[in-house]
This record gives sequence, C-alpha cells and structure tokens, in this order.
Amino acid sequence: MRYAQRWERVCVRHGRWALDADADQPLEHLDLRGIPEVAAAQRRWLTVARHAARAGTDPGEVFGLAYAVVARWWEAAYGWEREEIWPRRLHQVAGGNAGADLERWRVVGRDAVVFPEVVAVADALLDPAMAQLVWADSGGMRPRPHGADGVFCRRLGERVGRPWLGPLIGVDYGGPLIAWMGMVVRLRRYPQKRPGSDKGFEENLSWVRQEHQPPTMAAGLRVLSREKKMPGSGTNWRAAVPAEQRFVITNLLDEAEEQLQQLHGAQVGTTAEVARHMLEGLSRGTHLLDQVLLRVMVVAVNAGVEVNEVARWARLSAEETVEILGTYRDPEDA
Repeated sequence: MRYAQRWERVCVRHGRWALDADADQPLEHLDLRGIPEVAAAQRRWLTVARHAARAGTDPGEVFGLAYAVVARWWEAAYGWEREEIWPRRLHQVAGGNAGADLERWRVVGRDAVVFPEVVAVADALLDPAMAQLVWADSGGMRPRPHGADGVFCRRLGERVGRPWLGPLIGVDYGGPLIAWMGMVVRLRRYPQKRPGSDKGFEENLSWVRQEHQPPTMAAGLRVLSREKKMPGSGTNWRAAVPAEQRFVITNLLDEAEEQLQQLHGAQVGTTAEVARHMLEGLSRGTHLLDQVLLRVMVVAVNAGVEVNEVARWARLSAEETVEILGTYRDPEDA
C-alpha cells in the first residue's frame, strides 16, 4: 500500500478504490465495479486539473476545497429527504447492503462515494461564469445578504445532479462554500486592498480553514469506536440533520415543551374545566412530538437505515413503520 492523493485512488483496471493506509480497519480497497461514475470522475479530473493549471491555480488546492465542501454535504445528507444517489453508492461499496454497520460504512466509504461530486464541484469553482453568479447574487457593489434563492447555489446543485439542493446549501452558513463565496465577493469589491489596510488582497481562493477540513477516516473510526463503548451514545441528530430540518424539529420540540409547561398553571377553575384544558394541552403536545418522530424517521430511512432498525427505535412494528412513512408528504411539495 502507498499513500496517494484522493484523485489517484481509483484503479480503473480492477474497479477498486484504495483506502487510507493509516486507518485501523481491515479493508485495503473498496469494490467500485457497480459504480462506473467514480472511474469516470477520475478521468474527468484530469481535464479539471489542466483547467486549474492554466488558470494559475494549484489543482490539489482546488480539489481540497471541493472535497471540504462535499464532505460537509455528506454530513448533512442524513436529512436530505430527496437524496438517492449517495445511499445507493454506499450500499454498493458495502457489498450490497451496509445493514446495521451503516455508521462504519459512512466513514469508510465516504471518499469513494462522494468522489464524482467533488470533481464536479471543483470544476464549478474554477468556472468564471459561476463566480460571476456569486457576484450577482451578492448584489455586486450594492451588497445584499445571500439567501436560499441564490442562482449560484441552484446552478451548483444542478451541476451535481441535484436540482433541489440549491436552497439547502444556500443557507449553510459557516461552511467552506460560503467562505469561498465571500472571498470571491471581497476580491471583486476590493480589488486593490482590504478595507482599512495598506496591503493588497493576499487571500487564496482555494484555501480551506482548519475548522472546515474534513475529518480523516482514521479520526472518524476513532470517534465511532468511542461512541460504541459509551452506553446510550450514538450519532448526534443535531450534527446529522441539516440546518433547515434541524430548525423545524427544534421548533416542534420547543412548542411541545411549551404546551406541556403551560399545564402547570392550568389547575384553576372547576374540575371539568381543568381536565378539559389539560387534555387539550396534552393532545397538542403529543401531536407535535408525533411530527418530530415522523420527521426523524424519514431522515433515517432516506439516509439508508433499514426500516426494521427505524421501527425498533420508534418502538413500532415494521409494518406500522412502513404504513406511517407512506403517509409522509414533504411540506415543500404540498
């Protein structure tokens, strides 16, 4: 085994992805024979790298930025209710079904599964027309805040085969993509110098902050190992669910808590009035909690968790779970 850059991991001849050599896990490679788009992406990367070199940009740095962007999407993808591509690929590299070992496969298989999107994002970040969209979305010389309706994010979602993705990544504040967009705008708005500085801009558009660097496979496996040793631990849903879904779920939980808290002051009046008020409050609170449960179940199933596992978490039968999930409709589609 040898250390290799991630754009060198595909063996087209054997249909394999070489894994990190320093990760404490038994596999040496992943089987890519059922995922031809990964090998196609490596061939496409050669063209993207040439475009970067001609633009005076280090290809490895562009890849590193795109990799950080897509790895952040990977962590948020638990809550992407329309996502179908990554779960299919992940189960494929896991031999057909990741099963109960899904979390380990999400760590081990991440780089191979997201590789086509990384190449597509790198290509987009090098495209001057995409940078122009960032500038237009920002308001140009009349600044306005970025929002979910930005043309750049919508176009980027289309370029990775997910036309619905734009509004989600457009409000993912604090990530490497928004940082890159901000730097594109600053470089255009202040081409000679920073505000209040005598020095010109020295920022590297492809630079990725330390906090945006994706965790390595070895680090991910260590975290997973610690979680398994801690009773009651597991993936933090707040880290797994994207901002929009997290906001909705948190609001539902807060509203349910408020409904139940109000019952403490409801014991005034006749017995019948108190009972009626308490029952109404309990009914409303349990309805809100049912909505939370349903949303979390949908998130889990769309992330590739087996229905039987979701049923066990929800304390339902598999048949009841399938029936309940069948009633779910995305409010955005209503």
